[in-house]
Amino acid sequence: MKKKLAKTKCTVKLRKSEYHNEWYLILESYPVYKNGSDKPQRIIEALNRTIKTPIWDKSRTARTAEDGVKTFKPKRDVNGIIQCKSNIDQEACLFADGVRSLRQKEYDNSDLYTEKETELAAQDQRQHIDVISYFLKVSK
Repeated sequence: MKKKLAKTKCTVKLRKSEYHNEWYLILESYPVYKNGSDKPQRIIEALNRTIKTPIWDKSRTARTAEDGVKTFKPKRDVNGIIQCKSNIDQEACLFADGVRSLRQKEYDNSDLYTEKETELAAQDQRQHIDVISYFLKVSK
């Protein structure tokens, strides 16, 4: 039977800080299926990076509050990297995109292997224990 592909998408998003005029860079992955669960989960991973100078795309409204205040989505370049005015902030966005691409590769590779293959890989990893310490432990 063919395994259903999750088609997990990993994206870099901004989350506003409550106390400062800055935005946290976060990774959001959806849908992620954990072992033993049929429900898709949204995984949010903090990157411990903040930016202060994102460029907002005034043509893309994110949401409109009840009082009429509009918030906008960040402007992204052709590769999907968030654009910033500051060079330091731009480097943080490039770092976030690098981590995003690694996570996306992990999710794509996990979809390629069947459950049996992942179990065999885990068993193979268990076989590479330290033999000398094992025999010392048994001899005691």
